[in-house]
Amino acid sequence: MNTLTIRCISEALSPITHMQGVSGNEAMIAREPVTTAHGTQWIPFLSGNAIRHRAIREPGVLWLIQAYGLKGIISLAELNFLMHGGNLTESNRAEDTGRIAEMYRTWPLLRLLGGCLPNQILAGSLDVWRGVLVCAENTSVLCNDFGLRDVGLRPSEQWIDGYQYTRSDAKGRALHQTADAGLFPDKKSNTNLMIFNGQCVTRGAVFAHGFTCKAVSDLEIGALLWSLRLWQAGGGTIGGQASRGHGRLKMTLIMDEVLDQDGLCRSYVSHAMSLKDEAVAWLHGAFA
Repeated sequence: MNTLTIRCISEALSPITHMQGVSGNEAMIAREPVTTAHGTQWIPFLSGNAIRHRAIREPGVLWLIQAYGLKGIISLAELNFLMHGGNLTESNRAEDTGRIAEMYRTWPLLRLLGGCLPNQILAGSLDVWRGVLVCAENTSVLCNDFGLRDVGLRPSEQWIDGYQYTRSDAKGRALHQTADAGLFPDKKSNTNLMIFNGQCVTRGAVFAHGFTCKAVSDLEIGALLWSLRLWQAGGGTIGGQASRGHGRLKMTLIMDEVLDQDGLCRSYVSHAMSLKDEAVAWLHGAFA
């Protein structure tokens, strides 16, 4: 067991719309306060929780559900546990160490992420760093945590833009698309196109983030790396508007030590498949 730190640099290949709320009818990007020489500035960021779910839990768990043949046969409680960490819904009894040990053995990914069984909290071993926008206001944290040099970074506001879309209208398509002729015979009906808009971080922006794996084995490291690869292969999206091409990140890993990443991924996949029946049995037993 050891502790591993992985630093990441992720470039936005499309506008990033990691949202925090609305102002009027405009969706606003998530920002955090940063103290600078010019006072407190509100700077765009990616939450660690969003990175944890989109880049690790979701791709890693969906792969396991497919590989274990669980699609359509697991309960809602089991699915919530795997996909979202579960909920403590019953009285918290004395800790069942045997159940924890069996989960660690059969589900290395859950050893990383942790979660809640109906009557027991299972601690994880992964800390996920928030995504820090590479900009002038974040120079100190970029230099200290990522070893980047202050080379005249651009102010954060130069990375912020807006978007505006109009929802499609069935009448227009039916009237102008030959293939859809006759779908909508009433040409006198009114149409009402909905316009929606919001803020985004522009393409080309870079976020610095990372992961700290505490007291983990090679299997947990392999589970993390495999999940990140699945996420990147699936488009590497985060935030909203992914269906419109937003949120794509190209991630580069910066390791504190040289690792055989391909070998770690192969070992994890082999381990996960060799314990398929035991892993499924543990899941069903935990929610019996």
